[in-house]
Amino acid sequence: MVIEVNERLVTTEISGAYLNFENTDGIKSRNIVGYYPGELVLEPEDWEKINSDLTKKITLTFDYNTFKRNGHQIGNFGIEMPKFLFSQEYLILRVYDFRERKFKKRYGCLTKENYIAELDFPQGGILIRCR
Repeated sequence: MVIEVNERLVTTEISGAYLNFENTDGIKSRNIVGYYPGELVLEPEDWEKINSDLTKKITLTFDYNTFKRNGHQIGNFGIEMPKFLFSQEYLILRVYDFRERKFKKRYGCLTKENYIAELDFPQGGILIRCR
C-alpha cells in the first residue's frame, strides 16, 4: 500500500495509524498498524480480523503532520477499506486535504468532509473533478 496526501508521497508524516474494526454484533475494536512507504504493516491478529466473517466494516485512520508557516498542523483522516482491497496486487491511497485550496476547488463538491480519498487498485475507478 502506498499513501499519498495532496499528491505527495507519505514517508514519515503520518502517526497514530489504526485499523478500526466493527463486527456484525456491534463490537468495535482498533489495532495500531505500522506504515513504511509502500507497505502497511499488519500483525497476524489484523489478518484474522480482516478475514473474519464477523467483521463487517474496516476503517483505516491516521494523522497527517505538516509543518508550514503557521507551525505544526495535523489532519485526521478515516478511510473505509472494504475487505477485498487487502488482497489486491497493489493499492494506492490518495487523500486530498481541503485545507489546501486547490484540492477543495477540485473535489470539494463531491463530499461534505474536509478531505476526500481515492483508492487506486487494479480495475478501480478514479475521482471525477468538479467543474
